[in-house]
Amino acid sequence: MTEPQLERDRADVAAVATEYFQAWFAGDGERMRQVLHPDLSKRCLEDQGSLTLHEDPADVLVADTASGEGTSYEPRQDVEVIEVFGDIATVIVRSEVFREYLHIARFGDRWLIVNALYAVLV
Repeated sequence: MTEPQLERDRADVAAVATEYFQAWFAGDGERMRQVLHPDLSKRCLEDQGSLTLHEDPADVLVADTASGEGTSYEPRQDVEVIEVFGDIATVIVRSEVFREYLHIARFGDRWLIVNALYAVLV
């Protein structure tokens, strides 16, 4: 991969991660849907003392976004692209509300979020 292509890919990946958060902050479910793979898996630890995970599939995340649950928070996030390797990428997003580790993959000419592991900070 050429350096210019890698930089374009890094910018595209960062844009997807940014849009993911900005859609949530705006309460726009359709914007959210545009950056999620239909089989997205979004998870967090349910209970520190067990192996239980809380999981939200893409449709639940879109509905939660559309309900406006994120609109009361400051719409800022810090996006750090850790690595882009071919058609996959890892990103850390830091916001007032969450710390999220995203896995993003390229499907044709689109980058989509396929996995999200997060912790709630508030």
